[in-house]
Amino acid sequence: MGEPATGLSGLVVYPGRDVRLVLLLAEKGADLSLLLSGIARCAGRDVELLNVWTTRGELVDVLLLSASCRSEGCLEPFLACLGGLEGVKAVDSAPGPAKGLAVESWGFPVLQGTRRALVLDSELFGSMLRESWRLLGRSLLLPLYSASFAYGRELARGLRGLGLEGKGLLVAASEVLRHMGLGKVFWESVTDSHATVTVHGSAECGAMRGVAGFESSILKGLVAGIVGELWGADRTSIEARETSCIARGDSICRIELALRQRR
Repeated sequence: MGEPATGLSGLVVYPGRDVRLVLLLAEKGADLSLLLSGIARCAGRDVELLNVWTTRGELVDVLLLSASCRSEGCLEPFLACLGGLEGVKAVDSAPGPAKGLAVESWGFPVLQGTRRALVLDSELFGSMLRESWRLLGRSLLLPLYSASFAYGRELARGLRGLGLEGKGLLVAASEVLRHMGLGKVFWESVTDSHATVTVHGSAECGAMRGVAGFESSILKGLVAGIVGELWGADRTSIEARETSCIARGDSICRIELALRQRR
């Protein structure tokens, strides 16, 4: 189940729930009211429908459901029932990316309770970075890192407020950053004092390819802030280094985070 190439994306959190994502492809122009009543009938008392999103495609209509089973083994009968509805061409299912998470592919904002999000064209974002670098040089890096650290820490605190901890919190944070268009963040390893993070398709570093002396500040600050919240550490207590970067010609960006030893 992949995300669509266009459209806004979001993330819905249900702390502690086992969430399943169900993709339903229907014939173009199918009667949506009949489909929705059929979905509710298939769910019955055994399946709780958490959210339903719809989009009209060029060839098919798409419905994306997030659901949770109330009883053991309820998923297969539910999927079989959906497949038998009039106008349904195909049904697919997958677990959420982590316990309590459901990815929504056509809604906004990126997380329940978040503030208004701004959508920037990638070329505008890149030109803003390049022009700022031309005018300010390396003096641009610290303010960007500091502001991003504060946002990353605030994001992690918000996820904690939703009941997420550990791996679930990190996966949720990665989803938020991906839906914001900043890149795909993978937490390769996280201990009590060290973390290794890889980023694929960094919008920040991709915009600065070939710019001598540039290194990530936005994504480096974001992941440092997220980990800082888990470690209970402030910005000055964390050493963050970008050991590879697509701006320098590497295939991915890699960020090493370490908790500084207290003297």
